[in-house]
Amino acid sequence: MRYLKLILLLVGFAAQAQQKSLSDILDFENSKSLGYGITTNSNSGLIGGLILRSSTFKTIEKNKAVHRYMAIELVNVKHPRERNVSGLSAGRYTRFKTNYLFAVRPEYGKEIYLFSKNGDNSLGLSGIFAVGPTLGIEKPYYIKYSKSQKEQPQTVPYNPDIHTNENQILGSGNIWQGFFKGARINPGAHVKIAANFDFNSFEDKVSGIEIGSVIEAFARKPEILASKIVDNPRVFASVYLTLYFGNKKLLNTK
Repeated sequence: MRYLKLILLLVGFAAQAQQKSLSDILDFENSKSLGYGITTNSNSGLIGGLILRSSTFKTIEKNKAVHRYMAIELVNVKHPRERNVSGLSAGRYTRFKTNYLFAVRPEYGKEIYLFSKNGDNSLGLSGIFAVGPTLGIEKPYYIKYSKSQKEQPQTVPYNPDIHTNENQILGSGNIWQGFFKGARINPGAHVKIAANFDFNSFEDKVSGIEIGSVIEAFARKPEILASKIVDNPRVFASVYLTLYFGNKKLLNTK
């Protein structure tokens, strides 16, 4: 997997951290943080989506700080068989794609600090387990289409049954085009398991990367590629990497 080497390297650094006393844990981990970032995953392009995450100290278990983890993600989910091809005017589009699938994922779970930070320049490692519903939004995929060179190009929802002549397809439309026109809701649920690496150098800031896996299922098969041509899965599994930044507030320990 493409993130495996990075995970092993970061775990190796974190494993060098020494165990801390309860007072040290409270000094560094008794906090509330709010972060925001971008994510990439194996079911999307380079920029797969956005995330807003919160982690709040809850308790100490077996000398480990346990936080309440909450997040909401907006992710573009692609079909594993999507292929971009060139249109007539060097524009590009995805052959047989009829809909975008956006997944809105509110989630709630637990974050356990496995290796706590020993100082401002050290590395913290925590494990995350979270679950939540998924709000799937299927939004029509638009293409720029012209029947002849004399005709003004039109931006229309792509229908492989109608737009059979690929020489008349100039490229894809804007991803947000017609978002509130023809969009359909497809509910579902998801589970996330991740490792979080905390790089923050200041006690009032938070920065790090989150690496993990998400399994997601929808109530019905979303039509991303034309169902007459390709089978669309109802369950998606992906690995992801999120880079985030934000602010942290130390809580009162008295």
